[in-house]
Amino acid sequence: MTGCASAQLNYNTADLASSLGSLQKRHIFYNLAQALDDPEFIPSQVTISIGTAQTANAVNPNLTIPLGSGFASAARITEGGRNAGNQFTGTFTTAATGLGIQFVDSWNQSWTMVPANGSNQLRRLRALYQYATGSFPHLEPGQEVTAEEAEKAFLCEYPLQALAVPSSPPGDNIAYRLEGCPENGHGPRSRLMYADPNFTQGPNCVICVDDLKSKFPRLHVNPHLKYRFIHRDKETAAMVKVGDHGFSSFYVCGSKHSACKRAPNQEPFDGRKAFSDFVLFVYEAMAVPSSSSGSGKSTGGANFVYSVR
Repeated sequence: MTGCASAQLNYNTADLASSLGSLQKRHIFYNLAQALDDPEFIPSQVTISIGTAQTANAVNPNLTIPLGSGFASAARITEGGRNAGNQFTGTFTTAATGLGIQFVDSWNQSWTMVPANGSNQLRRLRALYQYATGSFPHLEPGQEVTAEEAEKAFLCEYPLQALAVPSSPPGDNIAYRLEGCPENGHGPRSRLMYADPNFTQGPNCVICVDDLKSKFPRLHVNPHLKYRFIHRDKETAAMVKVGDHGFSSFYVCGSKHSACKRAPNQEPFDGRKAFSDFVLFVYEAMAVPSSSSGSGKSTGGANFVYSVR
């Protein structure tokens, strides 16, 4: 039974691990559908931090063996009459042998998840989904924006992760200014922003900085993050399906050499790679500055456990 439990545990562990990718994509497709239906939606996103698989096998035998035969007797005495005398009757009973076996096979699989519950986390996620679906920025029906205009709007709407600002800012942050950012009910304004340098470097930076030592750092959107790369309709035969949610299916351009519809001034790109990179950017947007040494990043929010028994 120890060997059976070990084999079952290996199977459950592999099954749990293989479900991680599908769980991640289900969250992505859900939020993409929401972004297309309502660009001002609040994303629902979790980071899966710990997976647990437990398996237990047990056999509980129950054997009943009688110690001996059973004997029961009865006596009757009659007086007078023709049949006067004593009568005895006896009964022998033999208990049957009993055998019962109970098999128990129990298993438990659980994921520990960290939900995005910070306001800046949710703003970053919303901006990402709006940018990926082309529902950002808000436009009149039929109006188009160039890739450069979309990137500028995204820089204004994506609040980069920042360290706590001391009394003499920027502290360990880098400071940058954005010009011409639209406001709800106001004209374009200038914004002074702060950012943790850890989130502006490397292949996973959503908004990147070329030179951290520059007095006026130049920010740009990661070239692997593509504007309006995903579509709900298969507009051309060159588009391929990457997933669905409910009644919504999602398509991307199958190759950078394919004739797919793109934003004005947007260079050709591979939509499948853009989607793969987008999944990683979503988890980068959920990360927060770490208070300990190391990578300088950590997941935020409180843990909760989803378990299947």
